[in-house]
Amino acid sequence: MTEGVAGPCAASLLGDMGASVIKVERPEGDWGRGSEDPLRPYFVANNRNKRDLCLNLQKEEANPVVRRLVERSDVVLSNYRKGVMERLGVGYEACQKIKPGIIYCTISAFGQKGSYASLPASDTGMQAISGIMDSIGEMEGLPLRVSFPLVDIFSASMAVQGILLALYARQQGKLGTRIDISLLNAALSLQAMPFTSFLMTAELPKRYGNQNPTLSPAGAYRTKDDKYMTIAILGESYWERFCQAIGMEKISKEEMFKNNFHRVKNRAALNDILAPIFLGKTRGEWIHTFKEADILCSPLNTFTDVLDDSALVESISLWKFKLKDKEIRMMGNPIEIDGEYLTLELPPPLKGEHTIAILDELGYGHSEIQVMLSQGVVYSLSTL
Repeated sequence: MTEGVAGPCAASLLGDMGASVIKVERPEGDWGRGSEDPLRPYFVANNRNKRDLCLNLQKEEANPVVRRLVERSDVVLSNYRKGVMERLGVGYEACQKIKPGIIYCTISAFGQKGSYASLPASDTGMQAISGIMDSIGEMEGLPLRVSFPLVDIFSASMAVQGILLALYARQQGKLGTRIDISLLNAALSLQAMPFTSFLMTAELPKRYGNQNPTLSPAGAYRTKDDKYMTIAILGESYWERFCQAIGMEKISKEEMFKNNFHRVKNRAALNDILAPIFLGKTRGEWIHTFKEADILCSPLNTFTDVLDDSALVESISLWKFKLKDKEIRMMGNPIEIDGEYLTLELPPPLKGEHTIAILDELGYGHSEIQVMLSQGVVYSLSTL
C-alpha cells in the first residue's frame, strides 16, 4: 500500500527477488503515475514485478478484501504518513489481529514518535532538513540538491533489509515484526562519515564541489577537448606515479605537496598547477596515460556516453519489455547470483490490471466481483 518512490521501489525490489507483490492502488491512482499514466519514467522504474489491485478503501465494503489480503500475506508495506493506515483500518494492531505473524513495514518521514511524526515529507525536503543539501555545491556557491530521489531510494533499500531480516527471524520462531524506516534516519545514515566527524569535532562540513574532501588531488578536471575526467590519488606511491605521468616529478617532493595532508591543505595551489596541464591533452589521451600508470581515472559520462560504451553495457543489468505497444528499456536489478542478474517477470502494471484475477485468488465468486465493481468498491481495467 504505497505511492510515489520509496514504498513502490521497496516493493519492486522484493518482487525482483521472487516475492508475489500486490500493489493496492486507490481509484485516483498512485500519484507517482503522473499525467502520463502509465509511462511516466519514475512510475515505470519503481513498479515492476508486481500486480495491481484497484481498491476503494474509503468504502466499508473494501474491509473484507483487505482482511483476506492480510490473511494470505507475509508482509504489509506502506509509506503513507502516520495515522493514514489506522484510519483505513489496516494499522499494525489491526493487521496483527488478522494474522499474528504479519511483518508490518512502514516507510515514514520522521518515524513513529515525536512531534514531527505525522508530518509529510518529500525527498527534496529530506535532503534539505537532514543537511545533505548544505554539504553539496561549490565552496562559495549555493547549496544544491542531488538531482534524483536519493533518500527515497536508500530508504527503500533499508526497508527491504529490514523485511528480509524479519523473514529470517520468523524462520527462527519470532511471530510478527513491526518495522519502520524513517526518511530522516536514512538521509543521516547516508552521511554517516561527515555526521560522525561533526559529532566528534563540532566542525560543520564544508562544500567541496566536485573535489574529494579527504584526498588531493581527487575530483573532476576539464581536458583539451572540453570534456571532464575524474582522478583519485589514494596514497603516496600513487602520487609519485601521477607526477611522473604528467611530467611534473619536480612537485612530488615539494614541502606543500609531500603527502596527502599537505596536499589537502594546499588543494587550491595544487589545482592551479594541474588545471592547465590537463588542458594540454584530450580526455582519451589522459585516460590512456593514467591507465598505463595504474592511476584511478574515469570519464565523466552522460547516460548517452554510458550506453555508447559497449564494455560498460556488458556490465549493466538492463531490462526490455513492451507496455501499451511501446518498447521500454529500464535499469534492472543490480544483484547478480550465480552469474545471472535477477529478471523482470512482470512489467509495471496498469491501474486495476489484475483486480479480477486477484479477487478470484482470494476466493470471491464471479457474482461477488461484479457487485463490488458495480458499487465502486474495486475497479478493473474495463471500469476505469
